[in-house]
Amino acid sequence: TDKPKMIHACRTFESCRLSAPTEKVWAMIRPMSFSWWKLVDKVESANGTPDQVGSLHALKYKDGQSITINIRELSDIEYFVTWEVVSSDEALPVSSTIHTIRVRRITASNETFVEWSTDFSSDASAEVIQDSKFKKLEAFKDMEAAMK
Repeated sequence: TDKPKMIHACRTFESCRLSAPTEKVWAMIRPMSFSWWKLVDKVESANGTPDQVGSLHALKYKDGQSITINIRELSDIEYFVTWEVVSSDEALPVSSTIHTIRVRRITASNETFVEWSTDFSSDASAEVIQDSKFKKLEAFKDMEAAMK
């Protein structure tokens, strides 16, 4: 008999240090406007208040693709936001992604540690994982530029 295949999901994690106070970095990320990210053309709230748990956001990328995300968690105490991609106007290469951006104070300086993790469904390919890594690294550069 054939053994059932194990299904494993994948988590990616990238981080950076920003030369800005934690409160300033969080104030840029929290509204979920992605105004700091050059890949994003615009974001529209699809249902009510844009920065509350359960709110939906329609993101339009500069390449023309549009996705809808759902805010799943948001903490002004712990400085993190978690969202799930719930739909796309184009077929996505994975069936599920959940992202979290967390900011942490660097106590030895007036800087901020930013971490971005993504949980992918088990159908994520190596190419998808690599693409996610490079997009996060570019996003961190855009965050740094937005702080100036």
